[in-house]
Amino acid sequence: MVEQFLINNDDYYVPDANQLITENDTPVDNFASAKQQRLLVGSLYSSLQGQTFLAEANVGVYYTDLQPSIVPDVFLSLDAQVPENWWEKQNRCYINTFAKKRG
Repeated sequence: MVEQFLINNDDYYVPDANQLITENDTPVDNFASAKQQRLLVGSLYSSLQGQTFLAEANVGVYYTDLQPSIVPDVFLSLDAQVPENWWEKQNRCYINTFAKKRG
């Protein structure tokens, strides 16, 4: 299991999860898109066994709480995993905590 660290460094900006839209019930484009996304994610988990990573489809990726998320068809983040408390709002999407602090 990957150890999770809280970022308290003033050089980094962590978006406020309360300002993020983590669910909007927008459906997947179509059956073919849904199947392709599952295939891509499933293939990564099958082939990269033993490595720590996070691969998902149609999950919001945030850089800041001032901009809407991007929602790639599939994304891969190395040395990352879903937190155990993934149901909490701040853990329902992928937040880029390595963004340089604003200002």
